[in-house]
Amino acid sequence: MQQDHPTGSLPLVGQHVIERIELETGEHLPPSVNQKILEGSFSTKLTIRCDGTRVRVEGNPSRWQRMDNLFGLQTLDECVAIFNNVLARYNLPPFTKNTHIQYRQSPNGKTAQLVGNGAEITAIDWTINHQVGKGKEQSFIRGLSSMQIGRARKPKLYPDGNTCNWGEASTWLMTKLYNKAAELIKHLKKDQRKKDIISDDRLKYIQSLIEYCQEKGVVREEHSLRQIMIKRHNLQFYGRVTETDFQPYLKDIETAMNAIQISHDEHQSIAHQLLTVGAVKTLRQANTTMSYFSLWQHGSDLREILSESQFYQHKARLKNIGIDIGQKFDVSRMCPTLKRSEVIEVKALSIPDWYQMPVVAKSNILPFKAYA
Repeated sequence: MQQDHPTGSLPLVGQHVIERIELETGEHLPPSVNQKILEGSFSTKLTIRCDGTRVRVEGNPSRWQRMDNLFGLQTLDECVAIFNNVLARYNLPPFTKNTHIQYRQSPNGKTAQLVGNGAEITAIDWTINHQVGKGKEQSFIRGLSSMQIGRARKPKLYPDGNTCNWGEASTWLMTKLYNKAAELIKHLKKDQRKKDIISDDRLKYIQSLIEYCQEKGVVREEHSLRQIMIKRHNLQFYGRVTETDFQPYLKDIETAMNAIQISHDEHQSIAHQLLTVGAVKTLRQANTTMSYFSLWQHGSDLREILSESQFYQHKARLKNIGIDIGQKFDVSRMCPTLKRSEVIEVKALSIPDWYQMPVVAKSNILPFKAYA
């Protein structure tokens, strides 16, 4: 978010300032200021910058001063309240709502632009949590990764199967689905390496959150609206837009889910099926029987390969898991490694009673410092 103050005279805030002078005339040009990185509790970060007339803050207000943001802030006003507290610490004016919008004079041949007298949203992320069932996260993400969404935005499924992006490098809109538990585990591993400075209570809380996400099968849907798109639809004017104004641009995943039925399949090798039902006593016996199953599956007549006693021994073992090697293999009649297939039902994720919801007032009293 940013806001211009034409009268200027605001304090410069950043890591460095570069004074610029026009060489031919000796005229002093407006200074160039880079961003200052602020670090709050739990390794959270925001950036702030002011060049004397324009104030800008970037970062995730839902994550600021919190251990996680599985459930975040619900309104634009709450997000801006977080930003305004940061601005106040640097004696900068707060972001204000637009009360007046007008067209700005532009050079000949250029499209006229709307400008307001308040803060401008230059990028915004919206998230939704889906509950798809324990162990079904990758099946759900993989199923949706088979579809283009929106205006022919192609999917990019990551090798680990836990993330899929649409429009990753887009300057318009990026949409993402990811396994929330897998993301939290990555962050927990980083925290565990810093356990000397991170409290046990924090590690236990994140571990509880991971277990909750795994039990529910949480897949997070995220929409990143970029500046070009926001301006194209006049969504940049804080105070003149509401949360519902953004909803029509967050429907691509919902539309895709309504158009596709995704199944979760559980596969198990023949050897492990034999062990599970007790048809064999050792993994070695199971692998031996599975090797003869593979020969049968590829058209071999096992009666010509095995002695009569061996044939009936392996036949008896395989019958325990529904496979009869006394019959000719017919691929159209069986799928011996598919244990279960079920349609994934998507539900809204409920908030557990122990979850620490964001409280703007609490975030705004916690200390923070300049990181760079």
